[in-house]
Amino acid sequence: MKITTFFSYKGGSGRSTTCFNTLPFLATYLGASKDYPILLIDMDIESAGMTYLLNQQDKFAGKEDVKTIIKNELRWSTGRCPNLNEHPFYKYLVPVGNILGLDDDYAVMFLGVDDKTAQLSRSDIVGDPEQAMNNVMEFASNNLFRAVIMDSAAGDQLSANLAINSSDNLVVCMKMTRQFRVGTFNYLRRFALKNSMVASAINVILLPTVVPPNTVIDGEAQFETSIEDIASRINELNEKFDVNIKTNFVADKERFGINEVIRFKWKEEVLFKLNKNNVSLSDDEKRAFRQYESLSKLIG
Repeated sequence: MKITTFFSYKGGSGRSTTCFNTLPFLATYLGASKDYPILLIDMDIESAGMTYLLNQQDKFAGKEDVKTIIKNELRWSTGRCPNLNEHPFYKYLVPVGNILGLDDDYAVMFLGVDDKTAQLSRSDIVGDPEQAMNNVMEFASNNLFRAVIMDSAAGDQLSANLAINSSDNLVVCMKMTRQFRVGTFNYLRRFALKNSMVASAINVILLPTVVPPNTVIDGEAQFETSIEDIASRINELNEKFDVNIKTNFVADKERFGINEVIRFKWKEEVLFKLNKNNVSLSDDEKRAFRQYESLSKLIG
């Protein structure tokens, strides 16, 4: 079982939409089902992006949610449960497979955010939040979950650090603006300094997102400029820190990240589901469709 966190150093990268669209490909690739589901967790507890994308906010209002788990208020066994439906943690989860276009609604089980309650602070936490997260991962592993996927908060927030420190894969989403490139690599440098053992163990997948069509600005083709800039920053990071950055999505302009999808500027949908329902995809949607599928295989 692999644990993957979708992360961005700041908001606005399309991180949640990327996670949202990659999930059905991953579930299909891993053969997820009710007996072998994927656990999806919204760790963006201040913005609840995935909870809103899935339209599940009412399911968690006034009930146990991600904050409840992090507070470490609950005590439950992480061992194998003969009847998973009866496990106290599993009862908090909501099936969302159909929303993603999957035939088995229970192939993806979701733990969302109660956005009606106060935000989480360190003073709210009883005991060790890292151990609370470890308990969730141990539960998932012992009960045959295919994978755990977390949609993280941005930057150095508590919930983001908890998610990243639990992960095998870190999908780092970033737009192609200078502030995103500089900020993302500065974050990775700080992260490696603070968490050298964790940084060396995690596979970092650098993923440009919302990539616009190739344009020439001030005489420079922006694909080539961005690829060169990112390559130099990766080399600089690797020379000083043991960070395992996969370059699959930044190696050349033909495979460069997730392209801009016009549809998503108005309505975030699941391309996998649209395609399954025989909706004709535009060229930008077809390209993004292929990239989401490639990403699912890389993290699966």
